[in-house]
Amino acid sequence: MLAAARPEGRASGGEREIPLSAVVGSAAAGTKAADFDVNFLPVNKRLRDRWTAVYRAMTEGAGDLPPIDVYRVGDSYYVIDGHHRVSVAGALGRDTIKARVTEVKTRAPVGPEVDTLALLRAAEYARFLEATQLDRTRPGARLECSRLGRYDEILRHILGHRYFLGLERGHEPSMEEAAASWYDNVYLPVVELLRKHRVPGQMRGWTETDLYVEVTRRWLALGEAGEATGPRPALEGLLDESARTWWRRRRPMELK
Repeated sequence: MLAAARPEGRASGGEREIPLSAVVGSAAAGTKAADFDVNFLPVNKRLRDRWTAVYRAMTEGAGDLPPIDVYRVGDSYYVIDGHHRVSVAGALGRDTIKARVTEVKTRAPVGPEVDTLALLRAAEYARFLEATQLDRTRPGARLECSRLGRYDEILRHILGHRYFLGLERGHEPSMEEAAASWYDNVYLPVVELLRKHRVPGQMRGWTETDLYVEVTRRWLALGEAGEATGPRPALEGLLDESARTWWRRRRPMELK
């Protein structure tokens, strides 16, 4: 059904008031999405301070709040950023909320049987390929992200690579050239390191591209902290954290 819907990419729909009743889900990944139930009510006590601050800002004018960011698919909206604001606005009984809207275009109407998050990921990937032409310059490349927003993050990596490539060459390369160079000289070496240590098989639910993004994030963080940097220390940190998390999950089971 996803193929039939034919995601065609994304387009800015501008900033406007949208009905809260049409905000039906989250486009965020990981803990942010899990912090709220389907009605955008917080499910975690650690959210209390942040939720209260947003409530105060919305009721007392304690601070200017920016519009939320959403994807629009058909007549429904999915929150990218602004979960607390949606939650508070709903608790206050408001009918609308100000949002920056990104329209996700499809050639066919989206019905309830379509996996909307898969559709959004497909639209993000289509936009990424349109910008980089990586499917043309590197036909064998398959970059699969399981979480929304990661293709945009990778695109920023390519833009950074393009900048330094331009300094090295004395002229700015095309986006296609930069993307191909990034794939050959940055992405593939990290993925080969992941495969060498059999990381994809150890991290359930993570694709190789997800892991590339996470390793790169840690790589940059190590550099900012003045620590030993590079893909290998970043990977070691990821595996160490994963092992500790696994042990914490397993230990209570062993004590039963």
